[in-house]
Amino acid sequence: MATDAVQIAETRGRPRIRDDDDILRAALHAFAEHGYDGMSLRTLNAEMGLSRGTINQRFRSKEQLWYAAVDHEFGHLTDDLNAELQRRTVPNDDLSRFREGIRAFLIASVRRPELVRLMNQEGLHSTSRLDYIMTSFTLPTLTPAWQALNRLADAGVIRRVPARTLLFLIAHGAAAPFTLGPLSDRFDPVDGPLDAVDHIELVTDIIVSGLRVTQPDSPDSSNRRSGAARTKRRA
Repeated sequence: MATDAVQIAETRGRPRIRDDDDILRAALHAFAEHGYDGMSLRTLNAEMGLSRGTINQRFRSKEQLWYAAVDHEFGHLTDDLNAELQRRTVPNDDLSRFREGIRAFLIASVRRPELVRLMNQEGLHSTSRLDYIMTSFTLPTLTPAWQALNRLADAGVIRRVPARTLLFLIAHGAAAPFTLGPLSDRFDPVDGPLDAVDHIELVTDIIVSGLRVTQPDSPDSSNRRSGAARTKRRA
């Protein structure tokens, strides 16, 4: 069998055979961990058990490898996101679809936390790589949600939210326990181990509730007015 032949070759000290998917996943992780400048093709080859020039031969350069890895992993993120959106039936209104979109993105982020880590790296500098991520993936993914929120804001249902605020609130806020795992783990003595599903449901509810416009006769509004009145009296 072919698999047996590969295993025999590897035991004889020959370089391992890796398909492009393996290399692209490992490359994305390395870029997210070390940044573009700090990522070493020689180190990646060695860690994957490949001969020194293997990755260069397949992808021609470090730059081309970066673009291929980003396309590969963001493509899988989009597939995961769409699959999660199709898995559940939700009411056909903008607010329900927006809530489900947040939830689906966070579930996909659990599976691929390196992508937001990569954004943290690339977001530090103004480069053509950052422009590529924004124009090819971030804005196309964000725009439908942002447009839905604008319609809801026009109808007086929610506060108007800039696209920047929406991105940082969800991707770099709600998803942080998945992208900053060691920091999140430091809260285990206080909160217990992270339950990803519970966290996703909680932060999704908090975001959606926080965006809603409080109606004049709602309990929250009454409490806010009475609190303001007490403050005024004390002054």
